Amino acid sequence: MKKAWILALLLLAAAGRARAVPSADPRERNFKLLVDGVEIGGVVGYRIEFARNPASRDDQRRLGLAYSPDQRRLVITVTQKGLSQLQDWLNGATDTAAPAAKTVEIQARDNQDQILARWSLTAVVPSTFNSAAAGTINEVDSTVEFLFDRLRLIEARAN
Repeated sequence: MKKAWILALLLLAAAGRARAVPSADPRERNFKLLVDGVEIGGVVGYRIEFARNPASRDDQRRLGLAYSPDQRRLVITVTQKGLSQLQDWLNGATDTAAPAAKTVEIQARDNQDQILARWSLTAVVPSTFNSAAAGTINEVDSTVEFLFDRLRLIEARAN
């Protein structure tokens, strides 16, 4: 009988610890974002756009470092966790005319954590930020758009 009580207490303690640890957002499982080699959590979606534009890169209408005649955009959706980890970089982009450029890697993974595709982007700078909420909310998702200079597909799993 004494062993049964001890076992019951151990099971209750283990259940309490399991409840006390907040679970990760399941949407994060399929995406990994690394900025200068550091993994950023809270990424729940992405879109990479590249469209070749025949205009010359030496066009005299050049507007600055972020100008590119091609459409080169990385758009990510992040939770509050991702916003927190990107906070300094995003704030730096609004505080200065020349935001810090970083190297970014995006990984798309399946539910078994196997890489489906992996891209490397260089000279990435924040460009646009969107976040909206209304009513009673429990989580804030935001969209951050970046411009980049170079895109490389590093790996893609063949089925």
